[in-house]
Amino acid sequence: MAAEITSRIFENFGGAREDYYRAIHQSFLVSADMAHAVHPNYSEKHHKNHMPIIHGGMVVKINANQRYATDVISSSALKVIAAKAEVPLQEFIVRNDSLCGSTIGPIMASQAGIKTIDIGAPMLSMHSIRESCGVVDLLYCRRLFNTFFHDGARVIHDLLNE
Repeated sequence: MAAEITSRIFENFGGAREDYYRAIHQSFLVSADMAHAVHPNYSEKHHKNHMPIIHGGMVVKINANQRYATDVISSSALKVIAAKAEVPLQEFIVRNDSLCGSTIGPIMASQAGIKTIDIGAPMLSMHSIRESCGVVDLLYCRRLFNTFFHDGARVIHDLLNE
């Protein structure tokens, strides 16, 4: 469905089929959401080396079962962009004995073939009535996206063509 939608949009703007495939190859999707920060009362729910904290920077979400679309290429591209933006990154890797949600990222990556990364701002109490996140992380998010839209195409092109 995602490939059909992106293809139809492209063709409605007068793009040729071969140009569509070139565009998909050069595209990069940032699936941006929120991320579970480590809760002080439930720190055992996180890997000890992957405990995102509020005001610690944007979180790159990784899951071996592909519940998130992050891979080595998308992660590398984001690390370069974040360094340019002077935005710290944290990694969230779900414990093997825990379940996690998912995002639209894996759907777009698999159906449309677009390189994708799942990221989020860390927050406490996701999906509750008292969700809380840090203002500094929202500023990091803004800075990261500004740099992504300004320099992202060049960074991704350089990574894919090395």
